[in-house]
Amino acid sequence: MNDKKVRIASIGVGMIGLVHAEILSCMEECEYVAIADPDSKIEKTAQDLGTKYYADYREMIDKERPHAVVVSVPNELHESIGKVCAEKGMHIFMDKPIAPTIGEAEELIKSTRENNVRLLIGHHRRFNPMIVATKEIISRGELGDLVGISVLWGMYKPSEYFIAGEWRKKKGGGPILINMIHEIDNLRYMYGEIERVYAEVSNKTRNFKVEDTVSVTVRFKDGVLASILMSDTVPSLWAYEPTMGENKFFFPTKGDIYHFLGNKASLSFPGMVKVYYADPSKAGWQHPLTTEHLNIKSSDPYPQQMRHFCKVVKGEEEARTSGEDALRTLRVAMALHESVERNEPVKIKY
Repeated sequence: MNDKKVRIASIGVGMIGLVHAEILSCMEECEYVAIADPDSKIEKTAQDLGTKYYADYREMIDKERPHAVVVSVPNELHESIGKVCAEKGMHIFMDKPIAPTIGEAEELIKSTRENNVRLLIGHHRRFNPMIVATKEIISRGELGDLVGISVLWGMYKPSEYFIAGEWRKKKGGGPILINMIHEIDNLRYMYGEIERVYAEVSNKTRNFKVEDTVSVTVRFKDGVLASILMSDTVPSLWAYEPTMGENKFFFPTKGDIYHFLGNKASLSFPGMVKVYYADPSKAGWQHPLTTEHLNIKSSDPYPQQMRHFCKVVKGEEEARTSGEDALRTLRVAMALHESVERNEPVKIKY
């Protein structure tokens, strides 16, 4: 395949699926052959993007024979649709989470292995240059030994968000699997593996079956601690999506959402302000601090993610987020649910 374009099709063109579709329709690295979505309104989208439309993804695969598919469907359909695609020999980009349960994720991974197809999971933030730079800053020891990390995420999801996707109100939906899983993956990618979590949740604002607010304590394998506070029912400046500007759907805001605390220096994100004592011999709360603004900018990671997928399909690069890697992130998310049910800390079973 190295001498030709990758034939790619979309399965599901909802909120994030449309982002992928618009990128694929303009990419030189691929031939965007079709969209499959049961919603007939998507036929107009396909026409606007210059590609074919199918209501049934199986029919699309049989007729168009793409090399690869980009799957953006409700969480509960990931494993069933993914297995069909794998059995048809399609390489798969699956939006996060890999699946809504550990068992389904394991089955999807098994199917891709048995059918010798490649799997990339859409934890797109791993392609943002600010995330990559922060990972490098920590790994180079610029902050010294990391002591703790704080994460704040607050947004207001309007009623139409839940009308458009009733599954978001039910088990398998909710901000832990839809939103917090991104923060978990960021922490794993930028720093390391998580050993134990303790979670408290509330649904008192929306009264859905799933949580609307989550507070989590995280312990990494090396003993570093992190805290995450998240709610999808509050007006707020402080959340990844609006502050990073990756998706123009979200009204842009400014505010630091992560703080990385080290014994030599600390770093705010995305402000990228590094704080430290210029003279190590004069370290202490009575001495002045130096603030250094790092010149690192955000950029849209979605196109880079799709270019990477094309290279994964061709065998030119290994998946930055493989099925096995995404399963580790999912295990942490599921441990949060287990912690809520048991009302106690839960050790991650890798």
